[in-house]
Amino acid sequence: MHKTEGPFDFAIGEEIPRIYLEHWPADYEKWKKKTFIFEYARDAVQKKIYGKAIRGEHKDPFDLNKETPCIELYKDKYPFLTEEERRSAFPEDYEEDLSEEEREKRHLADTNKKYIVDYYYEYGKEAISYTLQKERFNGLFSLEGKFYSKDENEGINYTNILYMPKVRIVSDINLRLGERADPTVSAFNIIGLPETVGDDKDLIVEV
Repeated sequence: MHKTEGPFDFAIGEEIPRIYLEHWPADYEKWKKKTFIFEYARDAVQKKIYGKAIRGEHKDPFDLNKETPCIELYKDKYPFLTEEERRSAFPEDYEEDLSEEEREKRHLADTNKKYIVDYYYEYGKEAISYTLQKERFNGLFSLEGKFYSKDENEGINYTNILYMPKVRIVSDINLRLGERADPTVSAFNIIGLPETVGDDKDLIVEV
């Protein structure tokens, strides 16, 4: 099942950027589903960062037999590189007499920023799928959504609101539901129709 959590932030003075999820992200080798972690600012995802699972240290306060999923955040791929790759990618880390723990701390994510996690997890319970046939949507609807765009000068992503005042749904919609799972809606097709607005102008879509 797909899930997005966050934004996560940290207390003032907190040095180790660790976040706690509701589920462990699905194993990529088994399910071929990637986990993405991003910096989050101005209501939009920003730079991609990386996370390392910390296992065996955090118990669920409501069930001591269950482990709380914990992810430690890094600004780059340092913890996933071999010793040889680290020396090649970050030679400055080896110019000083540092322990491996001290080197790794240099690559932790910034605790002054917020982060969001987009991932899939193994859903152990039964999920129910519904198909809403297009014939059920025999009227006209308005549609509102959002997408992200990057500012060419600042390099920062911004959230854009898209509004279509009059659309017709022309395909089936698949909806999957499950206990303690976020609803998942499939892609579907629409046709945008013009609507007359002020000054006798026709509007199909507004951003």
